[in-house]
Amino acid sequence: MKRLLAALLTFFALLALTGCGGSSSDGPHLLLYYPAPSGGSPGGDAIVSRSVDWAANSTLPAEQQVRRVVSLLLEDSADSSLESPIPASTRLLACQVSAGAAWVDFSSAYGQLSGMELTIADYCVTLSLSQIVGIYSVRITVNGTELVYRDSNIFLAGDVLMTSQDDVVQNLSLRLYFPDRETGELMAEERLLTVYEGESQAEVILSALKAGPESESLSPLLPTGFAVLTVRTEGGICYLNLPKGDQYLMPEDETEQQRMVQGLVNSLCSARGVRQIQLLLDGEVASSLGSVEISQPFSPIR
Repeated sequence: MKRLLAALLTFFALLALTGCGGSSSDGPHLLLYYPAPSGGSPGGDAIVSRSVDWAANSTLPAEQQVRRVVSLLLEDSADSSLESPIPASTRLLACQVSAGAAWVDFSSAYGQLSGMELTIADYCVTLSLSQIVGIYSVRITVNGTELVYRDSNIFLAGDVLMTSQDDVVQNLSLRLYFPDRETGELMAEERLLTVYEGESQAEVILSALKAGPESESLSPLLPTGFAVLTVRTEGGICYLNLPKGDQYLMPEDETEQQRMVQGLVNSLCSARGVRQIQLLLDGEVASSLGSVEISQPFSPIR
């Protein structure tokens, strides 16, 4: 059911972003995105849009168009039916467009957002700016600094599609690593995984690794019964907390142990914003997992 929902959301998002069903008046238009008004119907959209005439802005340099979009988003809609996704006291401190990426830096008021309000604000900004010709990704910072409690501070228009504030769908194109049945070497398997509200990227990757590879030429990476106590990402490091008592599940062969750990590292580091993996045992940094030294963070090996 969730896969079907994700497919339908993708279809309708593409309709919105390509302008289908939009204003029929002549001239270029742009959609500005806002949080859906409170009190809407259950299961309704969490983000809604309004169309604005963009004819006077479409020929401006991309950076000036970005500033204009942000300026409009900082205001409530003209008819007062939609509230700005950005806190009223927020100021745009800096703006830059380079190589298809727009960077916007907000004042500290934006950093006061958290949880669903932050998610909605991020994607209202991203969906609005991504319609400017030549902009494919958006980086959002506060006072020149990335927010450490985000999985990533760089956004794509297709990353998050929302049906309600209780159901956020994030489609991730990732590489999961499994041993080749014949050679034992780690091989990448391309996957499109869906993250729902309440799930993290790392949790979804671990679930997919536990389920095993889709290709018959690959073997499972993780042993039966493999468990994770907690997983969190801070400052680009994913902390994977394993039960100390489950070390008996490790393969007996040292090479296979190394391969299992490196497969975990490579897979988790395919998520945006994850650069290294630190393995913990019962919440503590340990010297080894089986024969594998784990006192320092691991980096991916492709």
